[in-house]
Amino acid sequence: MKLFRNLIILVGLLFLASILHLLVYQLEITLMSVSNVLFVVGIIVLLPSIIAMTSAYRVFRGMRYVVRVLISPHFKKEYPTFRDYKEEKEKEINTTLFYEFFAVALLMIITSGVLAWMWFK
Repeated sequence: MKLFRNLIILVGLLFLASILHLLVYQLEITLMSVSNVLFVVGIIVLLPSIIAMTSAYRVFRGMRYVVRVLISPHFKKEYPTFRDYKEEKEKEINTTLFYEFFAVALLMIITSGVLAWMWFK
């Protein structure tokens, strides 16, 4: 993992969190509001990064193929079998970026948990 890229991701997500905080809570800054916003942004980034890291998106290829075959007759001519479609779509994603998003999102969720614990204490 590259530290500079992690910092850019962190600053970007904190910027998104601050915009969300302004939209939801306006200027009312409390430990609970900051905790809530960090948790929401962290979860929204964490879950897709887990999906990308584990290549779970491949599960939906079969469903996508069936739906497109039923809807478009041209698609069936282009990909007569699922194997043809699968070979065309079979390229790996570079998951290192998603590991960095995962690490930063996990940091945000842990921070939100600590802030919530401080608020409840």
